[in-house]
Amino acid sequence: MNVFLLRYGWIAALFANHQLLAQSTDLTADTLTAKPLNEVVVRAYESNRSLLNTAASVGLLSRRDLTQRFATPTLVSAMNTLPGVRMDERSPGSYRLSIRGSLIRSPFGVRNVRVYYQDMPLTDAAGNTPLNALDVRILGRVEVIKGPSGSLYGSNTGGTVLLGGPATVAGTNQVEVGYLAGSYGQQGYNALAQSAGESANITVSVNHLQADGYRDHSRSVRDNLALTGTVALTEKQSLTGLFIYSDLYYETPGGLTEAQYRANPAASRPATRTLPGSAEQGAAINQKVAYLGVSHRYIWNPRWQTTNVLYTSSTEFNNPFITNYERRTDQGLGGRSITRFSPTGGAYTLTMGGEWQTNRTIDRNFGNRKGQIDTLQTDDELRAQQWNVFLQNEIQLPLGLVGTLGLSYNQTQYQFTRFSIAGKPGPGQQNRAFTPVGLLRVAVSKSLGQQAALFFNVSSGYSAPTSQEVLSSAGFFNADLEPERGIQAELGLRGRLFNRLQFDVVGYSLQLSNTIVRRSLANGAEYFVNAGRTQQLGLESYLGYDLLPARVTTSGPVLKVWQSLTLTDYTYLNYQQLAVDLSGKKVPGVAPLTGVWGLDALLPMGLYAHVTYQFLTPFVLNDANTATADPTRLLQATVGYKQLIGKHITADLYAGGDNLLDQTYSLGYDLNAVGNRYYNAAPRRNFTVGLRLGIR
Repeated sequence: MNVFLLRYGWIAALFANHQLLAQSTDLTADTLTAKPLNEVVVRAYESNRSLLNTAASVGLLSRRDLTQRFATPTLVSAMNTLPGVRMDERSPGSYRLSIRGSLIRSPFGVRNVRVYYQDMPLTDAAGNTPLNALDVRILGRVEVIKGPSGSLYGSNTGGTVLLGGPATVAGTNQVEVGYLAGSYGQQGYNALAQSAGESANITVSVNHLQADGYRDHSRSVRDNLALTGTVALTEKQSLTGLFIYSDLYYETPGGLTEAQYRANPAASRPATRTLPGSAEQGAAINQKVAYLGVSHRYIWNPRWQTTNVLYTSSTEFNNPFITNYERRTDQGLGGRSITRFSPTGGAYTLTMGGEWQTNRTIDRNFGNRKGQIDTLQTDDELRAQQWNVFLQNEIQLPLGLVGTLGLSYNQTQYQFTRFSIAGKPGPGQQNRAFTPVGLLRVAVSKSLGQQAALFFNVSSGYSAPTSQEVLSSAGFFNADLEPERGIQAELGLRGRLFNRLQFDVVGYSLQLSNTIVRRSLANGAEYFVNAGRTQQLGLESYLGYDLLPARVTTSGPVLKVWQSLTLTDYTYLNYQQLAVDLSGKKVPGVAPLTGVWGLDALLPMGLYAHVTYQFLTPFVLNDANTATADPTRLLQATVGYKQLIGKHITADLYAGGDNLLDQTYSLGYDLNAVGNRYYNAAPRRNFTVGLRLGIR
């Protein structure tokens, strides 16, 4: 970490020497959730419409949700407050994201969703997204589009995540530094600097977080550097940039059987008669990610505007595992272009463009001799390429209706070369080009006065296998794996009553064919197969009630209660696993009921509190439905005191508790795990205290 700070800490120091202005917005303040829904503008489907009149199911997270609600800022806890969304962390730093059941094909990593940061693709051509490389402090908001969104965002049946940059106010300069410490050896420190002028703004964030972990062999160390900002080149054009560097190391304790989990949930995976244990083999992930993206926006006139994006990424990945030692490097390159046309009067908006990406992966697998590289087993190269073109028309219709028609054309292809296997020449090159596919989305919304709206949409989905699925840890190139195809219908109602009660209710039906699911070999290596058809039915709702009059400025008290509820019924319709017919079985990993309840209080004298309670009913852990998870009961709370010291310094002292009911639970199960090793225990009751100092 010292080298990290020597290299990058000077950037934040430069900002500290700027002249600090007395007037500035609070770094943690946001009014997103206090605004009426007809004033909250979302970027989903490039409509730039109010959330009230957006014909899609969209979950929103504000800056407060990301950085203040939980004592340790993390995407995992924040995402889990949204209906229809679950985020796992099997080992500290090992993220998985599920939007409407998309988790079933992700033993690790983020797959089957698309992620963008202000138009810049973070998901690469191979379908993988390094969400654990992001520091949430550089985010101003998060939008989650639930369900297939390939008509505008490419290959997925799970959904799309749109990340927004931090808000800045022209004429301000500010610096925030923070330190936190907590249970299980957790400690971290960060520095964030913002400078905003009339024609440019920039944010720099440096972050370090480490912990010994609750389980044996679960230590983690994370270092992040992020630089983002926008420069107005002229009155008509601007340039937005993002640079990320992440150095992440975490040990992987491995899954436990139910008996092992009951006896000692803090244990790492023990050795068996045929395989060594996780700690003995030094099982861990060491991941370094660098990303550079640039977005150029040109407003030709009031009717036409164009946004062009270019990005490049590089990942260095080292993974000593139970049976092997993988060393992988990825280089990615891509671009996206979006053109919008809206005639005078705004009767309709035409959006058109395309996206192209390519990825080159060098993957070498060695024997693992107690955490050290042994003999080379395989030497592979995998090239991925995908592209799509899209066209969308959004039109104002009579009777307060807004209609949307979106079309896209998508293709994904892989080129695999095995140079050697066990020291002998490999079989050479294999190609797999999936049949190009067209996707359609039809949506309509209907205003019900100024405070409520109804929407309906039908969208088709397509999700090609990712690189980690066509070339999995089982060690063979799966040229027979087919893309998922699906179609989703949604009906939703959202609005606000009596200026205090906010509601958002949506029901959906998602029909998938060629569903991709995980299989395991006896040694724990995984591979993937298509599982026939599945039917995914769900009901999602959000209710929020302001106990005090709704706050629409950054001052004044807030007292709010809210509930996020998800009901699901996911079933295999026709699924034959060798000689076993699993038709009618429940899809594993999806709770029939997920409820999240919260209390938010921003009180006079700088006091604030956030309380969150989550409950998940038991759900099945394998396709045969022979193993079931325990119910999850998770209580989290954060309290703080924020005060202005003098004219330029703000102090924010806070404390938080996680798993306050001291439950033994898993924050991520290994579905369909070989040897019934499903369980990865999350930390028991733990606490965090921290201090943030803001200089304005």
